[in-house]
Amino acid sequence: MTHNQMVEIGQRIRNKRESMGLTQENAAEILEISMTHYKNIERGRGSMSLDMLMIICERFSLDHTYVLTGKDIGLNPILDFYNALPQRKRKHFERIMYYLDQLLEK
Repeated sequence: MTHNQMVEIGQRIRNKRESMGLTQENAAEILEISMTHYKNIERGRGSMSLDMLMIICERFSLDHTYVLTGKDIGLNPILDFYNALPQRKRKHFERIMYYLDQLLEK
């Protein structure tokens, strides 16, 4: 990854931390890393392991695609679609999903 990409990733993580009302110290504690390491992540300095990225996404409820690309695709587009359906249409969707599952079992 380029330096600019790491800076953008760090900024998205910082934005989430701030929206959660956390200080950098709180975030470092949650992630079980040093303050220096956390500050470097937010500033895009150095490299971040894939494991650390996944821990950040899990503990801050972030979508890894959003963190890496800035594109928010949602955590579960099918569930998002279902939740947006009017109650009267959910039964039909559930039936379709049931039959699809039955087809995939064959």
